[in-house]
Amino acid sequence: MNTPLPFRPHPLLRNGHLQTIMAGVSCGPRPPYQATPLVIPTHDGESLVIHEELGPPTGNDAHLVILVHGLGGDHSSPYLQRLAFQLRAAGFLVWRVDLRGCGHGIDHAWKPANAGRSDDLATVLQAAMSRHPGRPVHFVGFSLSGNILLKMLGEICAGSSPVEVDHSQLASSLAVAPPANLKDCADNMDRLSRRPYCKYYLKLLDQQVQQKRNRWARWQKLPAKPKLRTIRQFDAFYTAPLSGFRSAEDYYLKSSSIDLLQHIKVPTQILIDLHDPIVTAKSLELAQFSASTEVVRTRFGGHMGYFGVDEQGHQIRWLEYYVVEYLKRQRSSG
Repeated sequence: MNTPLPFRPHPLLRNGHLQTIMAGVSCGPRPPYQATPLVIPTHDGESLVIHEELGPPTGNDAHLVILVHGLGGDHSSPYLQRLAFQLRAAGFLVWRVDLRGCGHGIDHAWKPANAGRSDDLATVLQAAMSRHPGRPVHFVGFSLSGNILLKMLGEICAGSSPVEVDHSQLASSLAVAPPANLKDCADNMDRLSRRPYCKYYLKLLDQQVQQKRNRWARWQKLPAKPKLRTIRQFDAFYTAPLSGFRSAEDYYLKSSSIDLLQHIKVPTQILIDLHDPIVTAKSLELAQFSASTEVVRTRFGGHMGYFGVDEQGHQIRWLEYYVVEYLKRQRSSG
């Protein structure tokens, strides 16, 4: 693996399930919010909210990093807060993105976030190049947003993006635990052994649904929800119909990035763990990767867990370390 410090799991957490559970219960410290919200119009009449980090003056040659959260999260997700703080200290400009209708974006869009909204990230890239012409741009997408990022990259490189955008400033991309094959991941989450994870995510999603019902008439008109037990059921009841898909299966087919990976021309890395219980490594087995794409496979990191130890045996949040080091290397090589 091309990193100064390969992942070494904490000796008490040499298990993908334990790592994943710890990611949900051990949120860790949160730096204070120090950002300026930017409202970016989308091509369909709604808006996204971007959080541009404040900090010490940075030269005109500073690279811009765009961080995008996972399912059920927003710009305030603890790992995004810490990464923004660390990257700012390392001399990067940083944007944190609220996916469609998430976080501060809830008052700017009634449509729900979904795994196929590559047009939204293309809009963010447009805005980045408009506000920072000539500045190298790096994208990092986590979990759900990892798939959105890969889908955007494949589309803009193949010339099929619904939002026309020049990607010449896009220096690199990193997709962490991306569900590139959504149907495969939904099948996995339908397993009885994955019900605890479904319960966790459904709780987060239900909170977002209630917030939307309080603000948007389209959500208020929805019938009372049945008892939802899986992510597939949530997608069938909410995500697909509110996003213009015929069904959950139609949503998965049209929103997966797996068939677009071969078109990516931007230097891209996919980080996937062989013991991820949510986004399984086998979901990428049939993928055809472009020459510009590197797949890094780790062991015992779980899904967005990566509680590890450094060379001195001290506990570290290895994923955050890895992201920062990856971006530093990309900046140096550029």
